Amino acid sequence: MKTKILFIGITMNCAGSEKSFLSFVNTLDPERFDIDLLLAKREGLFLEQIPDYVNVIEMEKYGEHFLLSGKNAISNIFNTFIKKNIFHGFTVLPYFIKLVLNKGDRESVATKMWIALMQKMARVEKHYDVAVSYWGDRTMFYMIDKVSADKKITWLHFDYSFPKRDNDIYLPYFEKCDAIVNVSTAVDDALKRELPSLSDKCLVIENINSTELINKMAESGKGFEDGFEGKRILTVGRIADQKGYDFAIPAFARLRREGHNIRWYVLGGGDEDYVAHIKSIVEREGVSEDFVFLGTTPNPYRYLAECDIYAQPSRYEGKPISVEEAKILKKPIFVCRYLSAEEQLENGRLGRIEDIGEEGVYRGILAMLTDTDAVEGYVKELSSRNFSNESEIEKFYGLL
Repeated sequence: MKTKILFIGITMNCAGSEKSFLSFVNTLDPERFDIDLLLAKREGLFLEQIPDYVNVIEMEKYGEHFLLSGKNAISNIFNTFIKKNIFHGFTVLPYFIKLVLNKGDRESVATKMWIALMQKMARVEKHYDVAVSYWGDRTMFYMIDKVSADKKITWLHFDYSFPKRDNDIYLPYFEKCDAIVNVSTAVDDALKRELPSLSDKCLVIENINSTELINKMAESGKGFEDGFEGKRILTVGRIADQKGYDFAIPAFARLRREGHNIRWYVLGGGDEDYVAHIKSIVEREGVSEDFVFLGTTPNPYRYLAECDIYAQPSRYEGKPISVEEAKILKKPIFVCRYLSAEEQLENGRLGRIEDIGEEGVYRGILAMLTDTDAVEGYVKELSSRNFSNESEIEKFYGLL
């Protein structure tokens, strides 16, 4: 008899968790599992890439709650809950008062409000052998409170220690999980430092990468079409504060003013207001023609294969998949010193690591442009490695 497994997600937009899930589920043995994927909203460019043996379900009611953010909080809560049942306003009111009066940590208050409203959502009717919250903390809260399963596993793609989280909220939920999967040793260590009592539940399963599939996809699809003849820098990632574009752009502008023939491209989307903010920095720095926003695509690999430098100027990360993909495609890599940077680039053996901020980006990109011996060394080392890691799936099987 097949094992009944439920994965809990949010959307299938072009982002790291979604990409990680696709690689993971494509590695699972469909002869062993009946697989359901429950999405808050059945949408996103990656939907068509979900394999046929996965049954995709959309939450019947209140799925918009998973898309709640500081920007849309009032409209989201009103349209999702209060408009349908005015009494839900009484649930929200105490939290809004605390937020307005700045009583307590705003992030903790917002998280508690989200959990309180989540209690209005219906439980999942079907019982599963295994439930997996793959999209982060909100899907973990939902899994623990709304899903019936013999075993519950949560996936941690982020650095638990930064930004700071409220242990009083998270610890009881983590304790109810049978296992906590961390995507890197650095992520694993950070969680154990903050919540040492969870150590026995933790294990590391890296994001699964198929070198064969990535190399194949890099041979098809759309690539650069602007005819630029200088050095192309590429970043794949959401346009969000986490990703460090706000300090990367001034560093890039300095390098342009110094005469370096470079162009920086970004593959990814983001919140409309924040995208406008980042574009205003591009305008202010006078690099509108050379800091280019490419939008989103389900296949970034042709761009990755054609770029000269892959850059990840993030403030914080778990273990970014795009850096792993750049390693597979043997690209010169520059990253800022986020949590797992040293682990991911083997203390600088596989690429350049610099401090987080404008100066770090400036120094790092400058070195990638001028230190040809170092860059050739990175490429040589990358070319000698096989970064395929489908065997990581065996660790998951060991949890069942």
